[in-house]
Amino acid sequence: MRKQGFNSLSDCQNASHTLFRPYFVLQRSYLVCSSGSDFDSKMAKPILGYWDIRGTAEPIRYLLHYERIDFEDKRYPSDDSGYDEWQKDKLSLGLDFPSLPYYIKGDIKMTNSIAIMRYVGLTRGLTGTIHEEKRRRVIVEQQSVAFHDKLRNFVVSKEYGTTGKEKFLKSVRPMFQQWEKFIGDRRFMVGDDINFVDFLVYEALDHYRLYHETILEDYPSLRAYFSRMKNLPELQEYLSSPARKAWPIFTQTAKFGGSGDPPKHL
Repeated sequence: MRKQGFNSLSDCQNASHTLFRPYFVLQRSYLVCSSGSDFDSKMAKPILGYWDIRGTAEPIRYLLHYERIDFEDKRYPSDDSGYDEWQKDKLSLGLDFPSLPYYIKGDIKMTNSIAIMRYVGLTRGLTGTIHEEKRRRVIVEQQSVAFHDKLRNFVVSKEYGTTGKEKFLKSVRPMFQQWEKFIGDRRFMVGDDINFVDFLVYEALDHYRLYHETILEDYPSLRAYFSRMKNLPELQEYLSSPARKAWPIFTQTAKFGGSGDPPKHL
């Protein structure tokens, strides 16, 4: 099966990250758990707001496109005009904790990339079904953030010009070895079915690949996983569409991935 949903109302109610009163919706012959508020807003077109870069919003874009959710990809230019536009919107959107990215669907208004990923994943049945899948999901979610931030923090730091590429690559080798062991012979990070956290890991791996083209060569399981994710038909539709902006990946403060020409292996 392409997806796993909730098998009973009790499963739905016991979901570890359920924040709203649940209800059932039948979609594509599987049951998913969502909220009463979401039901009231189900016809609203979601809006995802973020800077006009990949950043922390790109995994959300992957997830929404994978689910073929029609949404408005609101992008603020990464310059003074975009900053001014965001400042005007910031306090007028009704966000509890105004920041980017934000996700608005009718009365549902959320910020924080991980919170948004969890919410969309939960409402679409992409959070795992059995306990072991949910345990692995929590691990992957948190580790993917640390994995992503390791490269981002390096390219925005003063050490970028002094540490050197080879020294940095050596420092992240244990992380790649851990991911290689963790996925093993599974198709996806939590098991044989795709999970919302897979889009977080895929994006982080792609950032590292852009920084060093052959970084996955020594990790056959990760390399196969990366290819499997990239070639998902739903994701390929987005990756090959005009809507995709592959560069830059970070803000302008980054010494790699923030400006200038992209690498040839983009």
